[in-house]
Amino acid sequence: MYLKKLILVNWGNLPNSEFEFGPLNLFSGGNGSGKTTAADAIQTLMTAAHENLFQFNPGQDETTQRGRGGKKVRTLASYILGCDDGSFARLNPTDGYIVGIFHPTENEDAAPFAAMLAVRAYIEKAGKNSLAKQDSIQFYILKNQFEDNQIALDHLVLDLGGKKSILTIENLHTSLIQKFGNPNVEKYDTKRAYLRRLYGAFRGKKDAVAESDALNAAKAFSRFMAYKPVQSIDRFVSEEILEKKDLGEAIRSISGQLKTIHGMERDAARLISSIDILQNASEHSENYIQHWSELQVYNYLLAQNDFLTRQKNYLNNKDQQVHCEDSIKDHQKSIEITRDRREQLHEQRVSLEAQRMGITALQEKDELSKKIKAEEKTLSTLAQLLMSEDKQIQSSKYASEKIVAALKSKDVQQAMPELLNGDALKVTKSFEKIIKQESLDVQSLLSKDIMNDISMLERQLDSVRELQNEQHNWVNFWLFAKGDESPLIKKVSQKMSRLEYDYEKIARDRQNKQKEIERLEQHQVSYPDYVIRAIDAIRNSIPKADPRVLCDHVSVTDTRWQAAIEGYMGGARYSIIVEPEFEADAIRVIRGLPGRASKARVIQGEKAYRDAERLSVDKNSILNVLEFSHATAKHYLTASYGAVLCVADADELRMTRRGVTQDCLASGNYSLWRCDIDESELVFGAEARERATLAKGAELVRLTEQWQMINDRMLGLKELLKALETLKHLNVADVLSQMLSCHRELQKLENLIQQIDLGDHAELESKLKEFKQQEEELRIKEDTLIKQIGQFEEKLSSLKKAIKRIADEQDNTQEQVEQAEASLKSISEDWPDFDYSAQLEQADQKAAHIDVALITQQRDGLESQLHACERKLDEAVKSHNQHSLPGDAIAYDVFNGEYTHGLFRTVCQLQRQIDSIYNRLKNNILVEKHGQLQKLKESFNNAFVSNLCHSIHQAINDGKRQIEILNNELQFHRFGDDRETFRFDFEWLPEYKEYAKFFEEVIRNPELGDGQTLFDANLTKASQRVRDRLMGMLLDEDEDKALRELDRIADYRNYHRYEIYKEVEGKSAIPLSEYGTGSGGQLETPAYIIRAAAITSAFRFSEGKSHLRMVLVDEAFSKMDETRSREVIQYLTHSLGLQLVFIMPTSKCGPYMDLITNEFVYAKCPSPVMRGELSTRVLVDRKVCNQEKIKALWENHRNTIYQQAELDFMQSLESA
Repeated sequence: MYLKKLILVNWGNLPNSEFEFGPLNLFSGGNGSGKTTAADAIQTLMTAAHENLFQFNPGQDETTQRGRGGKKVRTLASYILGCDDGSFARLNPTDGYIVGIFHPTENEDAAPFAAMLAVRAYIEKAGKNSLAKQDSIQFYILKNQFEDNQIALDHLVLDLGGKKSILTIENLHTSLIQKFGNPNVEKYDTKRAYLRRLYGAFRGKKDAVAESDALNAAKAFSRFMAYKPVQSIDRFVSEEILEKKDLGEAIRSISGQLKTIHGMERDAARLISSIDILQNASEHSENYIQHWSELQVYNYLLAQNDFLTRQKNYLNNKDQQVHCEDSIKDHQKSIEITRDRREQLHEQRVSLEAQRMGITALQEKDELSKKIKAEEKTLSTLAQLLMSEDKQIQSSKYASEKIVAALKSKDVQQAMPELLNGDALKVTKSFEKIIKQESLDVQSLLSKDIMNDISMLERQLDSVRELQNEQHNWVNFWLFAKGDESPLIKKVSQKMSRLEYDYEKIARDRQNKQKEIERLEQHQVSYPDYVIRAIDAIRNSIPKADPRVLCDHVSVTDTRWQAAIEGYMGGARYSIIVEPEFEADAIRVIRGLPGRASKARVIQGEKAYRDAERLSVDKNSILNVLEFSHATAKHYLTASYGAVLCVADADELRMTRRGVTQDCLASGNYSLWRCDIDESELVFGAEARERATLAKGAELVRLTEQWQMINDRMLGLKELLKALETLKHLNVADVLSQMLSCHRELQKLENLIQQIDLGDHAELESKLKEFKQQEEELRIKEDTLIKQIGQFEEKLSSLKKAIKRIADEQDNTQEQVEQAEASLKSISEDWPDFDYSAQLEQADQKAAHIDVALITQQRDGLESQLHACERKLDEAVKSHNQHSLPGDAIAYDVFNGEYTHGLFRTVCQLQRQIDSIYNRLKNNILVEKHGQLQKLKESFNNAFVSNLCHSIHQAINDGKRQIEILNNELQFHRFGDDRETFRFDFEWLPEYKEYAKFFEEVIRNPELGDGQTLFDANLTKASQRVRDRLMGMLLDEDEDKALRELDRIADYRNYHRYEIYKEVEGKSAIPLSEYGTGSGGQLETPAYIIRAAAITSAFRFSEGKSHLRMVLVDEAFSKMDETRSREVIQYLTHSLGLQLVFIMPTSKCGPYMDLITNEFVYAKCPSPVMRGELSTRVLVDRKVCNQEKIKALWENHRNTIYQQAELDFMQSLESA
């Protein structure tokens, strides 16, 4: 594609006009006349003035668009505003246009098109300085620009009745569409998009080319424009021929990733250090809690042992007291018996003496006296029985009152309503009325006056018989069955037993409920018994497994879904989480547990993590209303319940595979069911625990009310049963009857004694002596017994004092036991894992048999260990706080020197805080860090291997391929009379070869990207050294220095030393690095030849039919002689078929006039009218050259010069 026409509007100080181009075009004129301004317009069109692609005024060595040493450079805005030596031709905001119309050459099939730039610029004043600023820029590609319908100057410069006006940018797009139709007008707002489409149009494409192809072509065009002296062949090839691959962004990205990885690794290492410190602190706090608990158990053991020992001594003394009292009673009985025997002997002695005296009447009297004494003794016994019966009457009276009161109480009526329905109350009230009316005057019946008048006794006997009969009937009503029915007392007893069972059961439930509330208040969930047993077994068997329960690490953010979600999960909420490597061991431990404990679940954490990674969570999933404090909990619920959706109602639920509603309906396994759960069973989250606490509190109140109600009923029935158990049949009538018989017999005997006539009688002396001796022995024995009683009484007095002392001391000992028991109970309040009831029961069983000295020694050892644990815990917490983030610091009250329960409570709170932070760091943040770190390493691995290693390796191969392509291009082009050719060659640089081998080894390593990263890849030692060196650079704190070094390594052009060889037939190849210094034309000729080969490669001459075939040369052929310059021009135009536009001062363009087809002569001259701040203007003379006539004239002129030179030479010889 040739440049057919160039249209410039408001460009520099050139006139608004059209420029027609031919195959070989010359821009000539004096210095500063505007030649380069026109060339820069073409360059702007071809490069879009893209940074690093264009070089305005390149012939003046302005090699970049950045001013050096304060020098002002030309800019796109300054060209639009007509800037010349700091003054501007256009002072107002100005729109400028550059349009290039390109036509295909012979054998090209692309359609003609136009490329167009529209720019608006304005002047910005800063004090006395004026600065050109660009306001906006637009790019257009106009398709199908055939000669009969193509854009022209009059389309941009409007004729408004003799007055010219420039079309504004705002109206440009609409105007173009109206002129050429919307399908033929393509507008682009960015430079890169425009360049991609421009070079796509050059190649005959209907769409854009790759950005790298477009930028390389634009840069090759701009670079060809200005010749730069060849200072070094190696630099010339690497900088002018080979295109730099910009990997700076990739390097910075990789460096940033690696620094992030190392930063995260440092964070992870800090986290691991904190976790280790917290683990130590947790061990110390747990040991402190265990030692304190054991210490309190030992204190209880010692207190209870002391109490039991004293109690045993008390009971021993009481036994001895009873023994002494029994001994005294026995001795008193013995004394009584001895005294009776002695009196009998005395009577016998008196009787013998009377017989000796021959007194018969006395014997009769003695016999009657004996009978009287026997009756009196019987009467005395009956009197005691009567008193006992009187007590029984009073007891029956009291029992009837108690029974009536019990039967009237609501508690008994509610406990046994059948008593109220029967005759119990009626019968008891009737008996109570009778017993209150009948009274027995025991004292009167026992008085001596009754001996003279037994009529009162006979009257009392009749009334007592009636009372006794009524009492027997009443007792029989309660104590004996009627027919097949059970006795009422048995029914009461059975009901009492049932109430006692219910009381104990509710008491246990109440105690368990209280423990559950205490655990909830301590932010702990009450697990099912089988879960507790499973966790204890795992902790004992696998201490490092760190068993945790799922429910402790899940919370629900929307309480409306709380009950439904927990009801749906059910028992899975109590699944056990352990470290992944211990999952198999944990389930084996659970498998070996007896009973229901073996039903506990262990979560497959590693499996859940892998499955969860592959799942995508629906926006309505229940996971969106859940929060987690343990990564495994999140993975498990994601994998297991991530598909459960929150739906609005049952209608939507029926078509949902797995889902729940707020009113606790659920679906799954193609069925619908209720999934509600009591609030007291909620366990997910602090708010759920609060709700559960309130619900359990309500349950506790209800249980307490039931417990109190049963207790009241039980007390009522206990009083009733106690009264019933005292009931027994009265025998008072029989006793009175026997007493009446005794009184009658006594009256008879008394009358007989009065009728006896006593006389004198004698007794045998032989027996008197024997009776006297026996009587004396009994007297001595009686005295001995009396002395022994005195001894026993003295001992009894001592025992009573000892018993009183022990009883007084036992109060203090009992208080100590109660205090020790209270201490044990308080442990369970602050640390619910401590089973107070079980520990108390075990301690009670051991207390009586302990070795006090051994237990005391062990307790002292525990105190020492307790103090050591406190010191280590304090050190661990301080160490953690010194290294932790402020949010992870542990609040800890300073130890005040007293090991009290308050300190224990603080340690318990500290343990929970430590465990919470430990769990968050280890099972949440650290897991997240490891996940992020793994992803970052994989990302870094991919970036390093793909973006850097592959890119550099590919760039090195592309560089080799570029050299090979250029060599293929150059081998068909022979230059000059010697038919010389040029070729490239290169060799490895040792330093870079090591890097190249490393990159090649990395990209060919099959393990990388397949679960293995660059950090642990199996590389050779040399590659490991290179890897570590590169890592060091990527992590270098001096980022600028490191990036410069990495840019050097990433630049593939540095990996070889390049050479260009000139080859002439029949001669050895000559390296250009040794051929010339670059000061003359020796290197300039091959430089143009090689640049030409490079530009044909960049324009993709080897691909397709259509290509850009126009080049621009500023200050051309400055170092070459005429012959070589003409040869280069011929090479570019005829050999390569390029359209050439070159710029040359008028003084140097003469030798080339026979070659050019079009000449544009630029001249700056004074302007009669001021143009803004300028008083000059530029004129352009366009010429279309007749090459044949110019060639003939040039040959004639050349012959004339040759002839004149010969004449001058001959004349000089003659004159010599």
